[in-house]
Amino acid sequence: MSAWRTILVSKPCKLSMKNRQFVYEPKDEPIIQVPLEDITVIVLETNQAIVTTALLSNIALFSCDNYHMPNGLFTPFHQHSRLSQIAHIQVDMKAPLKKQIWQKIIIQKISNQARLLRYFNKDDFQVSVLENKVKSGDSENLEALAARRYWSLLFDDFTRDQKAFDPRNIALNYGYAILRGAVARSLVSHGLLPTFGVFHRSELNAYNLADDMIEPLRPMVDMVVKKLEIEDALDVHLGIEVKSALLNVLVMEMKLNDENVLMLNICDTMAEGFVRAMKLNDSNQLILPLVE
Repeated sequence: MSAWRTILVSKPCKLSMKNRQFVYEPKDEPIIQVPLEDITVIVLETNQAIVTTALLSNIALFSCDNYHMPNGLFTPFHQHSRLSQIAHIQVDMKAPLKKQIWQKIIIQKISNQARLLRYFNKDDFQVSVLENKVKSGDSENLEALAARRYWSLLFDDFTRDQKAFDPRNIALNYGYAILRGAVARSLVSHGLLPTFGVFHRSELNAYNLADDMIEPLRPMVDMVVKKLEIEDALDVHLGIEVKSALLNVLVMEMKLNDENVLMLNICDTMAEGFVRAMKLNDSNQLILPLVE
C-alpha cells in the first residue's frame, strides 16, 4: 500500500474522481486534485459535501457527527478476487483457533502498553508482569486488569471512559476511530468480513473483527495523546492541529519482524497473517507489531 495522505474536509464542497485523481471542489475556492493512490482515508467533518459514487468505490471515507467525531465508515467490498472462499473459511473458524488468536492479541497489547510506559519513563512492572500470564481466550480477563493499571500509570487523575467529556478521552476516541477504520479497510481488502470477530461478537457491531485486531495498535494512539497532553495542546474541541496529529497515527511506524513499518502497511500485514492463520489453522501465522 503506497497511500499515505489523510484528507480532512471541513468546508461545503463536491468530492469526485477524475482520471484516478481525487477532485476537491470547495465553494468559491480553487479546485484541488490529488492522486487517488496517495490517499489513505477521507474524513468528512462537514454535512454539506457531495460525494460521487465513483469516488466511494475507490476510497475509505469517514463521516462525522455534530461534534466532529467519526461516527461512520464507508469502505468498498469485493476488492478481493477470492472473497467468497475466504469468507466461508472465516465463518467456519473453530473456537480453539479463535481463542489462541485472541490470546496472542492480548499478550501483544499488554506488551505494547508496557513498552509505551517505558517510552515515557514510567514504571511498567505492574503491566508487564501480566504479559506471560494470559491464557487461551484470555479466560481470566487480564486485558481489563492490565488496562486499569496502565491508565493509572500513563495519565494522572484519569479514568478511561468513552463517554467522558474530558480532552484525553475525546482525543483517544477520535484516534481509535480513525485507526479502527484503517484496520477495517485492510481486512475488507483481503477478503475478510469485519462483522465476524474472534472475541468481539456483537450482532449490533459491523466491525467486530476490526475491534479485535486494533487492540495491539491502540498504544500508538495513546502515545500521540500523551505527547499532546505534555505539550498542553489538548482541549475538548480538538482543534485542527490535534486532529492532524491523530490522523498522522496512520503513517507512524511500529516494529514488525525487526523492521520499522508504517501503520497502514502493518494493518495489511496483520490482515494477511489472519488469513494465513485461518487457512492453516495456526495462530502463529498472525504476526503482530511492537511499540518502539
